[in-house]
Amino acid sequence: MKKSLQRVSIIDIAARCGVSAMTVSRVLRQSALVKPETKERVLTVAEELGYLRGSRLGRPSGRDLAAARRVLLICWNSSNHLALYHTGLITALEQRLTASNCECLLLCGNGDYRGFLRMLEAAKQRAAEGTFIIGDFPPSQLTAIIATFPGAILLDNPGESKIAAFSSLGFDNTAAACLGVEHLLSCGCREILLVLGNDEHFFSRAMLAGYRKTMLAHGLNVSREHIQYTDFTAEGAGRAVSAVLDKKRHFDAVFSNDEMAAGICRELLSRGIGIPSQIQVCGCDNLPLGKLLFPSLTTVNLDYVALAEQAIQLIVDKNHAKFPIQLRLPPELITRESTAFCKL
Repeated sequence: MKKSLQRVSIIDIAARCGVSAMTVSRVLRQSALVKPETKERVLTVAEELGYLRGSRLGRPSGRDLAAARRVLLICWNSSNHLALYHTGLITALEQRLTASNCECLLLCGNGDYRGFLRMLEAAKQRAAEGTFIIGDFPPSQLTAIIATFPGAILLDNPGESKIAAFSSLGFDNTAAACLGVEHLLSCGCREILLVLGNDEHFFSRAMLAGYRKTMLAHGLNVSREHIQYTDFTAEGAGRAVSAVLDKKRHFDAVFSNDEMAAGICRELLSRGIGIPSQIQVCGCDNLPLGKLLFPSLTTVNLDYVALAEQAIQLIVDKNHAKFPIQLRLPPELITRESTAFCKL
């Protein structure tokens, strides 16, 4: 039975582990001087006893603490919502930074100019070994951040070609669109509705390029009526598809990202339109919600966990990496129930 938090002390933990109280103290302060097996044993016992470190436990020692790398995550979204994909990416980064003995500092903005200035000033006050940029920064603001932090790395954003000497890690979004559209064509679809976010967004442009490339390669016309722009939300995508249905425009498939596909599926099913029997749906991102939808969502995997791992490796091996870096991870098709020829 666990002791109460007030009664458990480092002496209790030391007695159970057969080590000194000083060793327990060092483990709880994340000292690098303790052997890994001893550290694991102490932490296991501390958890079993329900111990939580108090604010007055010992004195911090600069000598036995491994210097943690401070990493800034600068996140921005001009549409005042954080996409589910970026939420997953930020979580994956935070978890892997912690595991790599890095201190993660998250700074966010909400879209206005004054907020950006406050965020940039706050970032300048915090010395960091690495800076990751996530989100839909306007080019002028992105340029300002890169000028302030020359080694900053854009994640899931290719940046603008006019921005000098920047690094970016992301995905080949055009190839992702090619995969999704090719799969829908292989399932017998010919009139594929493409639902995109803002028409100026890099992801929308890349998706459109892949869509056009694949349709034209099959000798199919690209109709402007089959290209719909919205705001990257499930609600916005649902409204866009609803408008197409109200106009009696025919389509036999929809390609979008996963978050928007959730709204599209809801709209189709609410009208009694079967998926995939009448209209097939393919997403892009491989968000966890895709598995929870019914029918489960066929998608193109843009693995944000793999992206986070690549990003952390650049911080860990900073002295050996050659900057600037432009890296694009390959996409992968995952077939599920929302398209006709899925692997059950």
